[in-house]
Amino acid sequence: MGKTLYNIGVWSYYQGVKVASLFNEKAKLWLVGRKEWRENLKLAVTRLNPNQKNVWFHVSSLGEFEQGRPIMEQLKKEKKINLIISFYSPSGYEQMKDWELADLVTYLPLDTQKNSVDFIEIIKPDVSLFVKYDIWYHYLSQLKAKKIPRLLISARFYPSQTFFKSWASWYRKLLFLFDHILVQDELSLNLLHSIDYKAAEISGDIRYDRVDELSKNKDRFSDIEKFINGKQVFVAGSSWPSGEKVMLRYFLEKKHDIRIIMAPHDVSKEHIASLIQKCKGKAIRYSEIDKVNGEHIILVDSIGILSRIYKYAQIAYVGGAFKEGLHNILEPAAYGIPVITGPNHEGFPEGPSMEENGGLFRVKNEIEFTTIVNELLENKEAYSKASDAAGKFIKERKGASSLTLKVIDRYL
Repeated sequence: MGKTLYNIGVWSYYQGVKVASLFNEKAKLWLVGRKEWRENLKLAVTRLNPNQKNVWFHVSSLGEFEQGRPIMEQLKKEKKINLIISFYSPSGYEQMKDWELADLVTYLPLDTQKNSVDFIEIIKPDVSLFVKYDIWYHYLSQLKAKKIPRLLISARFYPSQTFFKSWASWYRKLLFLFDHILVQDELSLNLLHSIDYKAAEISGDIRYDRVDELSKNKDRFSDIEKFINGKQVFVAGSSWPSGEKVMLRYFLEKKHDIRIIMAPHDVSKEHIASLIQKCKGKAIRYSEIDKVNGEHIILVDSIGILSRIYKYAQIAYVGGAFKEGLHNILEPAAYGIPVITGPNHEGFPEGPSMEENGGLFRVKNEIEFTTIVNELLENKEAYSKASDAAGKFIKERKGASSLTLKVIDRYL
């Protein structure tokens, strides 16, 4: 019964994507990217080195890719392998399809029995790794049937998940299709033990290794440095309208002589134009930074540079915690930058942990935002304490990559 419901769910999802593709660009990319995938994949594998093992990583989207990236990079550095990466989401695939370290980047076809049989027969993985939570029944079953090692890495589980419901015995079996599960925290490990899954251990969160590595980049943005001109900088990353509304009045009043760099989650022309209008002549697009004429706010109208421009900040705001899911607070913290967010951290335990540590501040409204920013800009002791706490938070949690690599090595 569980398998039947699963297959119905997969089929229904596919039909929903087909309908959505008529008016949604992301859904259209999802479909187009999987068109004639067998022929495309067969051609792609001819470029792999036949004398090297095929290591297949599956990630849902860009966030999971970044989580697994330190492992991929280290494997390519230490071993002679063909690195195969599959994405489920177009946003991840489109951004990383030409990543220079990957030997093959592809979409993961819909999880049906025939697709899984054909896909695995074509890429012939020697080991398979699923990052965090993207778990697919037919692919895992086929891998198991062929005795190909299956690892779930940097996983996190919650009591509310279907796997741990009394009525969901079939879904629990999906976890037992893995040879080994590496989890981020003790709660996840205890949940696996509660269903009698034993081949699990705590590795920690690979993201801490990734952001620490990113913070050491030596990239320079001469145009941004010219715009900053020695002033203090506030970077608002991955902002949504709910958070932008809280910040904009403060930015426009400009009590302190600071420079503002806003990198909205939505970089569409329409949203950037809306922000330009709201900023009343005090903001300019990053793509037009060479035309700065007195503006003190830069609106980043492209993607891919946010993690590298946090280095210029004295304070960072990270979006998504007013109405949406919290975005990456670890990237700015890795530079030792105090982080401000909205109030909702449900499902993101790193938020409350960093707040308790002293490197993060939650605000519910404009008044609280103004109070925190003023305190950090005007009180050197308070700023230094928060900055040290943010940096320490990252450094104390590094090391997941090393343990994960040791486990993968057993199966290679």
